[in-house]
Amino acid sequence: MKILEKLKLTKLDWKIAVVTLVVLGAAFAIFQTTSVATARSIDIKYGYYAILVTFIASVAAFAWNLPELCTRLKKHKPTGGAIALGIIALGVFSVFIMSNISNMHRVLSDETSWESMALQMYYEHSGGICNEGVWNEGSLECVTEVNNFKGKAMGLVESFSYALLGPGRDAALKVNFPLYLLSLVMFFLALRIWFKNEKLAFAAMLFLGGMPIYMLQSRAASTEVLYVFLLTFLMLWYALVPAKEVKWKHLALTVPVLGLFAQTRQETVFAFVPFALYYVNYFRGKLWRLPLFVLSVIAVSWPSINTMAAYRGYDFQGGEHAAHSLENFWFNVKSNIVVMMNLDVDNAFGGIMKNPFYTTFTVILLAATVWLLVRMIAFKRYRRGALLAFTFCFQIFVILLNVSGTFEIDINQRYVLVALPLFAMIMALGLCDMFQVVSKFMPKWNLEQGARVTVALAALLTFGLAIYHAGSYRANMLYYKNKLLGEEDYLHKNLATYPKNSIFIYARPWQMLASGHTSFSERTFMNWSNAKFSEMLLKSDGNIYVVRGQDGRGTVDRSSRVVGFKTTNQIEQILEDYKTETVLQEKRLFGYPLSVYKIISKRGVSQYRQGFSMSEIANNQINWRKSFEASFTGKLTWNGALLNDSLMFGSMGDSIAIDSSLIRVGMNSAVIETYLPDGDTITFSRDIFVPGEGVALLTDLKILKKEQGWGEPQVNTTVEHNALTLDKVNYRYGIGSHAPAKFKFEVPSALSGRNLKLYVTFGMDDESVGGDGATFVVLANGSELYRSTRLYSGDSRAAEISLGSVNEFEIVIEEGSDKDYDHADLVNAWIKAE
Repeated sequence: MKILEKLKLTKLDWKIAVVTLVVLGAAFAIFQTTSVATARSIDIKYGYYAILVTFIASVAAFAWNLPELCTRLKKHKPTGGAIALGIIALGVFSVFIMSNISNMHRVLSDETSWESMALQMYYEHSGGICNEGVWNEGSLECVTEVNNFKGKAMGLVESFSYALLGPGRDAALKVNFPLYLLSLVMFFLALRIWFKNEKLAFAAMLFLGGMPIYMLQSRAASTEVLYVFLLTFLMLWYALVPAKEVKWKHLALTVPVLGLFAQTRQETVFAFVPFALYYVNYFRGKLWRLPLFVLSVIAVSWPSINTMAAYRGYDFQGGEHAAHSLENFWFNVKSNIVVMMNLDVDNAFGGIMKNPFYTTFTVILLAATVWLLVRMIAFKRYRRGALLAFTFCFQIFVILLNVSGTFEIDINQRYVLVALPLFAMIMALGLCDMFQVVSKFMPKWNLEQGARVTVALAALLTFGLAIYHAGSYRANMLYYKNKLLGEEDYLHKNLATYPKNSIFIYARPWQMLASGHTSFSERTFMNWSNAKFSEMLLKSDGNIYVVRGQDGRGTVDRSSRVVGFKTTNQIEQILEDYKTETVLQEKRLFGYPLSVYKIISKRGVSQYRQGFSMSEIANNQINWRKSFEASFTGKLTWNGALLNDSLMFGSMGDSIAIDSSLIRVGMNSAVIETYLPDGDTITFSRDIFVPGEGVALLTDLKILKKEQGWGEPQVNTTVEHNALTLDKVNYRYGIGSHAPAKFKFEVPSALSGRNLKLYVTFGMDDESVGGDGATFVVLANGSELYRSTRLYSGDSRAAEISLGSVNEFEIVIEEGSDKDYDHADLVNAWIKAE
């Protein structure tokens, strides 16, 4: 009660609290009721546009506030000496970093995920990650887009770098260093205002810039550097606009920047309390101010919150504790302090530091923290700052609750960057405060002299330790142990010498895409039909390569705190099923053989059969390509070709001329049969949809509503991303689903109001072995128009269904007694106006 009395809460304050809680409660209810499928769909469809609008709003608000910003900066202009020393410090940092730290990935899966996300933003204006795709004349055609639980801010910034420097890995790796330098400048300017002491602010800047993990990440492509950049911008903006002078004009910039900040890391939304507390007196002035601020921040941060909803319940990690638990918290706190003390060196590698932390810095941080806590509790100093710092640390607590919050996982040591500005402030302020207390016992000392000693000590330790440990930086301390990083860097340079149209089969295809290579996963490659394999073999001029690295060897360790994944079984199956030639075998660099195999042909299938690829219908002809030797062409015996069951005529050149009367708008079926010298006969079939007036593919219709019992519906692949296959027959077009499911389709405006017929083949995919079947139902205007018998694995039923004049219709897939393995397909589905 005494605390409440001191706060002097009024009725208005209680009303503000209630309304704000209602806003937060409504947001939480939306979060809880948003299904995983809906959240993931929103993430891909609208994620890019959401972050782009937030960025544009930030730029507009920045321009609006720019005159005032310049005026306020001029008012707090540093002294000439500070500017000179700042330029020298930034110069020393730059020379040291450029001379001793290589520009490369240091958190491989995360960094390449952002780069692939940036590719999707750049080419498709989409919020997902291109997991598999084809590079064609400098442009990426994404084949498989997936969700990712990473924030989108880094992807957006990297997409901007692609526009300036060209799309790909190398452009992304140039983003962080300028952000690193700018963050140091803004950090100094903010603390100069808050501390009211230029030397103390300069000392904190030196501590931040000299943190080994921060210098290393400045030459990588991880989001944490962008996090620090946005945080220091917010610190400077808040320092320039004190609580007594804040207006909605200022918050118009604060809110969208907080939105960008939220999309650097998911946990960042838990750090927003101090940004409201700082202006608490302003928010207490009107009933609507705080609720509107909270609502605005939630709105611009929603993509990050939506991502959490999209991965609700997702657990890809192992270890002895639950993914999120207090046991993890205490384990992570203890293990992280041990790692940050970093007392050991790796003598096997010349005595380099094992981890990117200075023991001296950690000791100063711990001592300064204890000192300031004593000063706060016993002498009532720094209480407001401590409250802001504590509430900011909510996000750190969330990280530490996670199984991956331990620095024993080397790539996660970068998580400390979210706390580095706070650490640097504590170190500088704690040291200076100690010297201030000591000065009371030393008549010739004062606060200014204490600040001078602090900045001198900071400079000596920052630059002295960096120079002393320069060899550790050159050896890429910590990260030299991560063989995947070396593998990625090696492949990036080596594969650049391969033909431009090469296709690489690799465990991390999104990584290959960021390096400018066409790539697919082993699983996708294994599910290519013979026709698809022939098509890709011809498209690449025979340059399909399987890359076997660390992920393709060994087994998954389920006891590890980060389980990861392995593709060993898939690789070995591919090498068994295909005739290959080893073109690279690097055995010395990584502790395991890094191998590249060139695919020659598929075993058990005639090489002639693998040499044909058929095109779409264009200019009244069908083209095909042949990859085998020209000397065999004359030995081929033409047998015949059919289009929609009518005979086509042509020579064994590169095309067949077609009577235009045989081509129909909508779905066409082409079949070519040829005798080969080895006695084999090729029967090559292909479904070809010809767009035109009065027709539309089902996959091109807008889906108004969708529900599915397991997984996500897929376009032109099964629910598990394999080729649509019914009784060993592959289909090009369709939706791969899983019973039970319900789809509501909207009829395009061009066809609305006309009598429509739905052409479709229903079936249970061959991969659904073990399921107990499903029934397919078509409905429109509340009436059931079609119901199939129960179909089982491999079964199919072709149907022509009159829909009548409708604006929308539904297809329902009813499960049997359970939904296990019920992979249901809607293939070659299209509608036609009668």
